[in-house]
Amino acid sequence: MRLSDSRELRGFVLRVCQINYPHGCSEQLLQITLQENQFMSSPAALKADIEYLEEKGYVRVEEQNSERLGISRTIVYCTAKGIDLLERNIPADPGILLPVVC
Repeated sequence: MRLSDSRELRGFVLRVCQINYPHGCSEQLLQITLQENQFMSSPAALKADIEYLEEKGYVRVEEQNSERLGISRTIVYCTAKGIDLLERNIPADPGILLPVVC
């Protein structure tokens, strides 16, 4: 994946998480949404981009497990800092291409 593709993907993931704020998005939902919007991203690449966003403080990641139901999933939440970035209330981040919102 090219750097520009990764920057665009990070911005898209952040925007999807903002739309669902204050609730989170599962990694599976993000992967499906990326595919439906013609992003070519493997689960490993998506994890790496989510980790980048988390290290920057734009998202929060939680693992949710239910032994009773036998499920485990990763949920990604947009943070207040992530919303500020998307709304352009803080300086742009060179590692994230912000989506144009009409």
